[in-house]
Amino acid sequence: MEARVPFEKERDGLLENVAQGLEQVITNMAHLNRNLETINTIGKDFDHVASLWREFHTAIVTDSNASNANEEHAEIF
Repeated sequence: MEARVPFEKERDGLLENVAQGLEQVITNMAHLNRNLETINTIGKDFDHVASLWREFHTAIVTDSNASNANEEHAEIF
């Protein structure tokens, strides 16, 4: 019976280490989740600005294409 006592002590120590490791993983996952939520919130703040730049780019490209088409049309005549 004495042979089981060191085994049980070792097992209890290992289980305690595993439990501490899992607690650390849970803590780190919660921290990661908070960081991801913060990043998502910051990203949403830029939606309006990105939309304005997209509209500006579309307008510039459309105007540029229209002026190129007019120049090509004028060269033909």
